[in-house]
Amino acid sequence: MNRQYPWLIFLCLFTLLQISAVNAETDLEVMDVAERTFPQQEVFDAVVEAIHQATISSRIAAEVVELNFDVNDVVPKGAIIMKFRDEEFHARVAQIEASILADKAQSREAFARQKEATSDDKRVKDLFKRKLVAQAALDKSNADLSAANARYQAVQAQLKSRQAQLDEAKVKLSYTQIIAPYGGVVTERLIELGEMANPGQHLMTGLSLEYLRAVVNIPQYLVSSIKSAENPTLILPDGRQISTEEITVIPYADSKSHNFRLRVDLPAGTENVYPGMFGKLRFVVGEEQIRVIPQSAVVQRGEVSGVYVLKDDQQLIFRQVRLGRALADGQREVLAGLLVGEQVALEPLQAAILLKQNSSKSHL
Repeated sequence: MNRQYPWLIFLCLFTLLQISAVNAETDLEVMDVAERTFPQQEVFDAVVEAIHQATISSRIAAEVVELNFDVNDVVPKGAIIMKFRDEEFHARVAQIEASILADKAQSREAFARQKEATSDDKRVKDLFKRKLVAQAALDKSNADLSAANARYQAVQAQLKSRQAQLDEAKVKLSYTQIIAPYGGVVTERLIELGEMANPGQHLMTGLSLEYLRAVVNIPQYLVSSIKSAENPTLILPDGRQISTEEITVIPYADSKSHNFRLRVDLPAGTENVYPGMFGKLRFVVGEEQIRVIPQSAVVQRGEVSGVYVLKDDQQLIFRQVRLGRALADGQREVLAGLLVGEQVALEPLQAAILLKQNSSKSHL
């Protein structure tokens, strides 16, 4: 009887192991590792910048007498940002306008003299044909007509010169008011009220938040495929995704990195996006086959990612895997550790319990 006890114990253990394996096969929900077609994506670091941004400068030497906007103020298009003292420029315009009036009077006088000289010259020529006047009278008539024509042309030239001076003076007068070329926000003010501005001196910096773009640097081998990409997406750190519009590739590669600079325009009026913000710009450049598993099957133990694999002999093991990016529909890319067709447990907690039970029974 004593010799039969070991055989009875072995038979009981074998029965328990068989039951555990059957439970793992029938109760544990598994899924095959599969390859699926996903959009092939390229992602680059991007920086947001304003399409319209400028630093305005003075074109004249004048004193600032009015400052209508300061840093962080919203400036409408066409608004007067600042004014310079303009009395001198108004006086210059008035002086030239008075000179033009005098020139116009001289022009009328010269025209009358020219008309009179033309009439006299015609009359003298008729008399000379009839031999009623001498050659000297004809010569004097021709000289008077030439002088009248020259006088009229000189006055007209002077009038044109005065008009050009007036146009220039009016342009300089317009420089006494700095007008916003587009709506935007003031980011920096570089002059104070009452200061004297000099030609070329920077006065104020501003930008428009209405039209923005994302800027990235891309390697040269991807230029052709990214130029044909449709609807790139800007991904912000807060999770927002913004579909962009027109792509512009600057046709010049950096001599050191050989990267191309690419600009992607954002939709007009995009809210809560500001120049200088960081993000990721995603391009879809084709399709690719990717090994995937459900994200719910992944177990994270510290820095180690793993899954429970059900082998062909119904043995359950825990295997470390190297994962890629998260995909649509709760899928996760597998870079290494699993082969297509292997089965992974969809309920890691249940798989861990079964594995522990099997391990405990195998040590009995």
